[in-house]
Amino acid sequence: MTGSNENMQHGDEPLGVGVANHDGSVLEANAGLETSDPLAVFLSDPGSHLSDILYLYFRIYKKKLLWSFTQRVLSNLQLDPSETFFIADVGASMGFDALYLLRRLTRNFRKPLPCDRVRLSLIEGDQELIAGGGRSLKKTLAAARVDFQYYHHPLVEGLPIKDQSHHLAICSEVVEHPEEPDRLLREIFRILRPGGFLILTTDNCPNLLQRLRRIPAWLTGKYRRNYSRPTIELTTVATISWHGREYPIFGHINLNPTRHWERLCLREGFELASYGTYESIRRGGGSKSPLALAGYFTFGALVYNLLPRNIGRFFGDTTALLLRRPEV
Repeated sequence: MTGSNENMQHGDEPLGVGVANHDGSVLEANAGLETSDPLAVFLSDPGSHLSDILYLYFRIYKKKLLWSFTQRVLSNLQLDPSETFFIADVGASMGFDALYLLRRLTRNFRKPLPCDRVRLSLIEGDQELIAGGGRSLKKTLAAARVDFQYYHHPLVEGLPIKDQSHHLAICSEVVEHPEEPDRLLREIFRILRPGGFLILTTDNCPNLLQRLRRIPAWLTGKYRRNYSRPTIELTTVATISWHGREYPIFGHINLNPTRHWERLCLREGFELASYGTYESIRRGGGSKSPLALAGYFTFGALVYNLLPRNIGRFFGDTTALLLRRPEV
């Protein structure tokens, strides 16, 4: 079911449909592969079954961390059973992350919600993703006490949501794309209620381990070709149309380590509630040999399951932060 329009502001384009995935690293990770290596070509093929397995591996660890964060959010919010839980998915794509959390929250909709109902606001600029996501969410949430509303809106124009209206915001694999991610974080801060939370994830490929991993490419003179940083001038992934204007969607033009994002979020007023990381394997190129893949799988398990998060966040190739808007 779709939600009402009470959160709309003038000029918004809410649509009762939506779904999409915004992990731009899938395409970028394949840059500069040696086409003379058939195995490398196969492993980097987005259409191959093994490529799907690698992506699912990334999703498994991401989902576990998102759920861990959400449990902490609910523990802190202590929602009354008569309350409505307001969630915003910023740069929602097809709403996969929010849908996963709703499934876990209700044990795949077999258990009741811990609150009266959920209001889900999804902000996305791509109308095709909105259409696909809307169909999927409408079908999945038809029997649940969940209202959802898609907003067709470019993130660079702010968020079409009222001030201090949401308990939780999700912004996953988004802040590496806009020219001014601080503006987006400021907008998310605005829409959160005092005491509300933000789950933020982004590419952490500039971290120490990833830099060490790239030493062989630097020694062989392939570093620039394999790992050149996207620029605004050269990397436009797509464009979206809104109110007669075209907005470019850039690649990963903001690749920064975890500490950069922590400092930026603190500067925008957030408190750091928790952090984590996970290894996506497909980010940042690198060797796709069977031995290297075995090492990536092993390392990913070690980072997630054994290393304390305050240490592991400097090694995994994805930054994951749980941030809180202070009560006052």
